[in-house]
Amino acid sequence: MEPSELISEEQQDLLKELANIGIGNAVTAVSSMLEDQKINMEIPEVMVAPLQDVPDSFGNPENLVAATYCEAECPVYGLVLVLVLPFEAARNMVDRIMPDHASADNEMARSLLMELGNIITGAYLSALSFMTGLTFQASPPKLGIDMAGAVMGTVIAETKTVDDQLILLKTEINVENDGIDGSVLILPDSGSLKTLFEHLGTF
Repeated sequence: MEPSELISEEQQDLLKELANIGIGNAVTAVSSMLEDQKINMEIPEVMVAPLQDVPDSFGNPENLVAATYCEAECPVYGLVLVLVLPFEAARNMVDRIMPDHASADNEMARSLLMELGNIITGAYLSALSFMTGLTFQASPPKLGIDMAGAVMGTVIAETKTVDDQLILLKTEINVENDGIDGSVLILPDSGSLKTLFEHLGTF
């Protein structure tokens, strides 16, 4: 089944609105990390996708990625939010913020990537709160650097994700005209995707 067949046109519009608000929040927050560098962020693709198809959306499931993830709960349901960057993109981002730590795999660089992930996933969580009127409590972020398939397996295992569908928001970050592609994933608790859409329609 194609991802576009999993949701209605109205639900697709809700996800686009969520993406627009989330990306607006993220640009403001990430700009403070990059100081005077010109930044622009876009969402070229928004969909609901089967969980098993997600690693392939990053290219080869064996490609190295850096993923920051956290769990967020509200009285109605829980979510897992994940920022996935190709490893080279993560290293480029670290290099722009801390030129002396561009390996993306030492302690300081890993802390920076967790903060970046925390900022971007937090921006989308704020957008969800705005659109649903619900208050979410987020856990501290975690970072995984591994092949895309292995990272997603770790996220699913550690967060006990059992639903077979998630929201996939492709993210394009342009810093001084240098493009960095990434993805924001929103994994609802089992069976709560329908409930999430119902709340998204209340804004």
